[in-house]
Amino acid sequence: MMIIDVRKLNAQKKYTGSMEFEYSAPKELIEIPFVSFASSVKVRFDYQLYEDDSLDIRGTVCYQLEGQCSRCLKDAKTEVKGELDAYFQPFKNGEDYSYSGGVIDLTQAINEAVMASMPFTLSCGDDCQGILYASETEN
Repeated sequence: MMIIDVRKLNAQKKYTGSMEFEYSAPKELIEIPFVSFASSVKVRFDYQLYEDDSLDIRGTVCYQLEGQCSRCLKDAKTEVKGELDAYFQPFKNGEDYSYSGGVIDLTQAINEAVMASMPFTLSCGDDCQGILYASETEN
């Protein structure tokens, strides 16, 4: 459910509330070599619908990454949590998200929140010695 029907919220007089769901994020969001999503993305947020039908959402995106440590190439896994903060307007405005037809597609905002929370590297831990140390201990 990556869609919010503003018309339905208005009809039900649900001007504030919370939503949560999971979705499979596209692997293209990850720019770290040899890393992939180890879980679906958990999305949780509170929303507020205003009189002009603009909608403000604030919450979190949480997911796991797995793959090779960027320093030593050992298997690694990490939990990532990021902020989701988006404002949708029923008309085009340069800085905000826009929508039409009374329906908001959250995909772009959520994908951008995932990308903003994405680490630059994947680490096997704070005590990682890097590739040089790993190759020295094998000999």
